[in-house]
Amino acid sequence: MYALIHEIIRIKTLKGETTLKIENQILAEKALKYLLVGSQMDGIKFTCEISAISLTFTHYDRKEDDAFVLTIETEWTVYDDVPLVYPSSEKEVPAHTEEQHFKHIWDVKRQKIVNVQLGHRSPHLIISFESGSILFVNGHDPNYECWQLGDHSAGGSCDWLLVATPGDDIAVWSPESFE
Repeated sequence: MYALIHEIIRIKTLKGETTLKIENQILAEKALKYLLVGSQMDGIKFTCEISAISLTFTHYDRKEDDAFVLTIETEWTVYDDVPLVYPSSEKEVPAHTEEQHFKHIWDVKRQKIVNVQLGHRSPHLIISFESGSILFVNGHDPNYECWQLGDHSAGGSCDWLLVATPGDDIAVWSPESFE
């Protein structure tokens, strides 16, 4: 189904703190930027769990690799601008009702993505929109996958999948041609 597993990104312990390996973070961020920068969030699907949601991102100027789905199964929020400090875990993400979450998504709908990055210690997903708003998705959980992004649910070729895995890891599947 997937052309190549680049690798499972592991965490190294440094004085009791975990941190993503820089070379692996670079690979994952490169893939995320390719997939998302320039796209627009134009779809939303709520699931039976109140905190789970799927967002569709579309590149209207591409013929290939044009639609991706981000499935979030953890806490998330949208900031109006860059916060002084991002949350380090799910319990630090501001709590919102489903209605507030919908309002956050409504406020950034159809805005182009201008940047994507991961957290330094955990694979928190940080998506910057042209308005300056930031979608922050928690990437830290010792037992569960926090989020995944791929073309599998968007009618794509099933070539792409990035998963924030338990224990602050990230897995990247991509076409063989992507380096």
